[in-house]
Amino acid sequence: MTVLFIADRAKRARAGLSGLAMVAGEGVEYSSDPAYLFTRRPAEGRRVALVSGGGAGHEPMHGGFVGRGGLDAACPGEIFTSPHNRQIYAASAQVALPDGVLHIVKNYTGDVLNFSIAAERLRADGIAVEQVLVDDDWGSRDAGKVGRRGTAATVIVEKVLGAAADAGWSLAELAALGRDVVARSRTVAVASEAHRSPGDGGRAFEVSPGSLEFGVGIHGEPARERIDVTDLDGLVDRMVDALTADLSAPEGVVVLVNGLGGTGQLELLHFGDAAARALMARRVPIRSLVTGAYCTALDMRGVSLTVVDADPEWLPHWYADHGTPGLPRPTVFAGVDDVHATGREEGASTHASPWLQNLADRTERLRDHFNALDQAAGDGDFGDNIAVGVSHAVRRGDAEDDLVADLGHLASAFLDDVGGSSGPLLGLVFGGIASRAADAPGDALAGAVLAGLGDALTAVQRAGGAQRGDRTLVDALAAVVDDAGRRDVEGLDGTSVLAAIEGAGATAEMVGGRGRAAYVGERAIGRPDPGAVAVAWLCALLWQAVTGDSSDQADTALEALLADG
Repeated sequence: MTVLFIADRAKRARAGLSGLAMVAGEGVEYSSDPAYLFTRRPAEGRRVALVSGGGAGHEPMHGGFVGRGGLDAACPGEIFTSPHNRQIYAASAQVALPDGVLHIVKNYTGDVLNFSIAAERLRADGIAVEQVLVDDDWGSRDAGKVGRRGTAATVIVEKVLGAAADAGWSLAELAALGRDVVARSRTVAVASEAHRSPGDGGRAFEVSPGSLEFGVGIHGEPARERIDVTDLDGLVDRMVDALTADLSAPEGVVVLVNGLGGTGQLELLHFGDAAARALMARRVPIRSLVTGAYCTALDMRGVSLTVVDADPEWLPHWYADHGTPGLPRPTVFAGVDDVHATGREEGASTHASPWLQNLADRTERLRDHFNALDQAAGDGDFGDNIAVGVSHAVRRGDAEDDLVADLGHLASAFLDDVGGSSGPLLGLVFGGIASRAADAPGDALAGAVLAGLGDALTAVQRAGGAQRGDRTLVDALAAVVDDAGRRDVEGLDGTSVLAAIEGAGATAEMVGGRGRAAYVGERAIGRPDPGAVAVAWLCALLWQAVTGDSSDQADTALEALLADG
């Protein structure tokens, strides 16, 4: 949790409640004492009010689920603390409908205790009350008398019950439906970092590098099992195996990939793709797949996977529209085919020329160094982009290719397969050199490479508008071209390489005029531009290739530039 943004402990839960009421739209209001969120506009056919709650810190659950097709009221406690029974009683009395109130409760001792006391008070007032207890957590399956914890399956339970309540189901019918959905649900969560404590900002528990908590809780409870980090497919396979062991899934499954607060949407989508493929590989039909952050744990860096054994009776309620700000908006799963796949990789070469394979190996080793340089002023992906471009060139190549053919593969790979700014600009660099080299006899390659660098400079400046001094790869290119002009040489040589190194090194003292470095001003000073470093390194590698020089000047040059950062 970012303590800087929410410093006043007394305001955290209630300010969040007020904010939820504001984004929920017309008809949703909140009470500050006791604290709860509620709707004044239940569906016309709704006969039973749905009330849930729990500690704050799991947003949007539960307050974000209040509204048409969702809950009638939600009661937040303090962060990771159950609401007190007066909140639950007041909220339930506020929204009670003719057929009574259904409480949806996650299985934690404080939640169960306070909801049970509130239910007794409501019954004493003549209000009918039933309870659905959610206990889907795989990680606490051996918890003994207290039972499994309630986690992200609560999202699915509340979505299904909200639509069924709008359809006019009775209290007994809704309670039975909720219990059936719970019985069909299992969730397992993994985390690489715990949430930050609301008190001191420290991590709730430590996860050693290279490890994951497997079966972690949503209140900072570490898992009983710690596993080594594996590739995503391997991790998802393990999670799917754990969940499907308890489910029969004759009618297929509903799948929820849920972020725990510190996991990006791109990662969740990637995770969802892997989960769907893992289930399909096991011949488990998927009825719906949802990804997003619905049941969080402040800023825990992790993901939970929920699998629910679907029932055709309640699936229409899962798909039904709603008017809440936080519930999922599920669709029917139809799978996906890549209709624009080029098929280039099928049968692609696995034996590039020695020079191109050497470039690929070196690029992979230096990927993180280039990323670190880029992070100072950009988004930290320059090394990744270079590695992608070179690897695609390798797939285009052949073991019998010469340098000219390799340069052509690099040009097309960077132009066609690498996005951002580095892809097309480096594509222009390789393209300029390749075009000149294609028409040159073997003994004139040094001259062709130098002329190609000049063409590349013109093309890059025309496309991107950068000038020398703007802290871009132009600074290294221009240094080579200007040096050759001053010395009146006709081919790339060792002095040209030194000029490129000096040009790249000079960018460490420049304020960016183009590219992302322009946005950070003087904060980038002290580290050279990664594009300029890459051009200098390329010049050294090309000089080695053209002259047959076996010195380590390329590596030495790059090490010197990296040392400047």
